[in-house]
Amino acid sequence: MEQNVFFNNYRKIHFVGIGGASMSGLAKFCLTQGFYVSGSDKILSNELKRLSSLGAKIFIGHKAENVASVDLLVYTSAVKSTNPEIVYARKSGIPTLKRSELLGQILSLFNRTVAISGSHGKTTTTALIAETMIAAGLNPTVFLGGERETFGNFRLGGNSFAVAEACEYQRNFLDLKPNIAVILNIDNDHVDTFKTMDEATEAFSQFSKNSFSIINADDEYARKVFNSSTVTFGITNLATYTAKYIDKKENRSFTAYAYGKRLGRINLKIAGEYNVYNALAAIAVLNELKVPFKFIQSAFRDFDGVKRRNEYLGRAFGVKCFADYAHHPTEISALLNNKTEKTLAVFQPHTYSRTKALLKDFVFALKKADGVIIYKTYPAREKFMAEGDGKCLYEELMKDFSGEVFYAASYSALNNLLKNHAFNYRKILFIGAGDIYFIAKKLELTP
Repeated sequence: MEQNVFFNNYRKIHFVGIGGASMSGLAKFCLTQGFYVSGSDKILSNELKRLSSLGAKIFIGHKAENVASVDLLVYTSAVKSTNPEIVYARKSGIPTLKRSELLGQILSLFNRTVAISGSHGKTTTTALIAETMIAAGLNPTVFLGGERETFGNFRLGGNSFAVAEACEYQRNFLDLKPNIAVILNIDNDHVDTFKTMDEATEAFSQFSKNSFSIINADDEYARKVFNSSTVTFGITNLATYTAKYIDKKENRSFTAYAYGKRLGRINLKIAGEYNVYNALAAIAVLNELKVPFKFIQSAFRDFDGVKRRNEYLGRAFGVKCFADYAHHPTEISALLNNKTEKTLAVFQPHTYSRTKALLKDFVFALKKADGVIIYKTYPAREKFMAEGDGKCLYEELMKDFSGEVFYAASYSALNNLLKNHAFNYRKILFIGAGDIYFIAKKLELTP
């Protein structure tokens, strides 16, 4: 693959927080292009071990000496400006770049690019598009914010097509200039970035305005960013791509239409109305790229989702355990709306600011479970805030919930609660975007 002028200026690239899902994908791409790649993170993970096996130099902990000889430093928006590696780089004149800026430069190398945005569903939709393009022989390069069993979070293809997630946090997706921009939905997420929904809507409008855009016609806020190049998808409102004759029992099958004409029947492995929307968005992208519908039908029928999206973990205390990345009330509601058996939800709030701002909405969503355990808040990039702590959410839920509700401040407390109460349920669902997934995997799981 030919390098652009930007890449010709650097040979040694260092990633601060290299173990993150998006960062590690970019690091893998740079390794395939012959760059010397180094990176640092807080703890040694399986992803860091994989990067090391591919040739990256890995540092545990952030220190100035880690970047003494690099040409470029890449960081995520979650990393503070006081990070010693960033401080050293800026004092020493080493160029620094946000993760999204590097992704934007990489995408400029490809002939056709697709970027999938939205508050919910990005990873599933991106993976679904990618797997179908692979099946159709389009050989895309893929940057995924989660992990597929088949290719992980990154796939190197040819230079014709690239597919990537586009995250709105800190308006990072404005660094991308895709040929096709998808907006799945716009919700009150990232409250530390957008003070109002008008601010969020304007950012999505900026993201899509110079691209061929594919937008959800049924989403209240997404409808506000339609432009002259928009095609739409939806179920309720008039749309370019729509789903009819939906199997309402599990929302796994429907008939797809495009521009008023019947395309054919779609059967999904993944359930839920929200996945019908994700599938419609993917169909719109693929049909506009002239992918034959037979490949869409086949790939969609085989697609079993991505890790941490209603992923089966095994059994603990004799009960089936699943994990889901949902960390917003809308996502939790959609997840629990699909429950068919008595379910215990173990929820870890993600960031204090989101928990505080959406406290009532979290209570409303979690009430759809039969029992709830609130695990301590995952702080991510934030300092402790009592009003956004998991204990506060637990106390609010206690006021207005008829089922069992508990609070766990540690793994041992969680393990004891499950030991004593799991037998009351048919399913345990570990919910959250923090480390609750890895905490769940510490349980004595059996197939």
